Amino acid sequence: MICPNCGKEYNEKMTCCISCGTDLVPYAVERGTEQSGQIAFEPLIPDNIPTSEAAENSGFVREIPGHSPVSFEPTEPAPADVNEIPVPLSEAGRKRISVSGAAKFTGSLAASLMMFAFILLFSVSSAVRLATSGSKIARFAESLDVMNLPAAEAAIPTEGYGISGDATVQEAIFVMSQGTGLSREDIKTIYEASTIQSFMTAQLTEYAEFVRSGKMPEKLTADKLKSVFSENLNVIDDALGKPLSQHDINLAFSEIDSVQPVLDKLSPASLEEHLGGGGITALRLLSSMPVIIGAAALAAAMLPLLRAINRKNSAMLRWGGGAVIAGGAAVSAAVFLFTVQPVPIRDRLLRSIAKCAADVIAPDLYRIGGILAVLGAVMLVWAGTLKNAQSVQTAQTAQTAGRI
Repeated sequence: MICPNCGKEYNEKMTCCISCGTDLVPYAVERGTEQSGQIAFEPLIPDNIPTSEAAENSGFVREIPGHSPVSFEPTEPAPADVNEIPVPLSEAGRKRISVSGAAKFTGSLAASLMMFAFILLFSVSSAVRLATSGSKIARFAESLDVMNLPAAEAAIPTEGYGISGDATVQEAIFVMSQGTGLSREDIKTIYEASTIQSFMTAQLTEYAEFVRSGKMPEKLTADKLKSVFSENLNVIDDALGKPLSQHDINLAFSEIDSVQPVLDKLSPASLEEHLGGGGITALRLLSSMPVIIGAAALAAAMLPLLRAINRKNSAMLRWGGGAVIAGGAAVSAAVFLFTVQPVPIRDRLLRSIAKCAADVIAPDLYRIGGILAVLGAVMLVWAGTLKNAQSVQTAQTAQTAGRI
């Protein structure tokens, strides 16, 4: 071995020069230089490296059993497969991805459930608001079949007349008016031609305003009912074909006086006592515009939250669309149940009133449910379109990277 830097010679076991630290190389004596006293060293690696084919022919490359000769010819790199994962994930990386996916799913589920709850709150508030509006109350008074209500629960005195407990208002009045010549059809005609509907509408409007704003309506008394009866004497006379006698009028007034205890139970104070101050306050708050607007705004605010959780517009629209469709379906199902009343209500009067109220506001609530369903479907379709576009863009980017 010899140092190519300083020329010092060493035995074959040495690998570097002790003096200068240069790596030692083996040396060979050129022919024709021994006589001149000069030693020429051939480099360990020749300057001109033969190619693989020439090296094999010249014997420069020797084949070692179990190994193949190395080719020095440059080769082009193989194109990368777009589906191949270049770097395998470690176990810790997989755990982080799993935890991140679970956190996104949990956060998205919580946000979508909150969105669903705010949609239901908006729908219920809108229903209460509609039910207490003047136009809906007028339609309710027109649609309510008062003659078919149960007499025992509609402030009609039935004692002493032998009226059955399940008799309707029309049947009870017919029994009470026997001897006057009025028929069942006459009784219904008198009701439809009288001012009873407008009086009932005015009373219900005052009660609705009490629920909305807390304004106390005038107390419903027997004297008011007597006044309504007196206003419609001409309608009764036309149905009878003769004027009603004063005896019959006094008899009707005495029957009206007997329903005063029932009227007291229908007063706002009694209603507030029956429902509790908290119940009236909850209804008043529920039907207020700030609650309706706030519920809608909070439901819409869940969309940016879903976007922040998932960091993708497609995921935001997918979760939000599902919540909106679920809200629309829930609203439509609730309206259907209240309309057909599959769950029986023991109180016949309450059942009749609830069904009539549901029939009045059902078209508006069905409209709300339909709009929500259509909006949710549009969001889901939009989410699918965005996801497909992102998949195509990712595939194109991977193909471009593979070509490069």
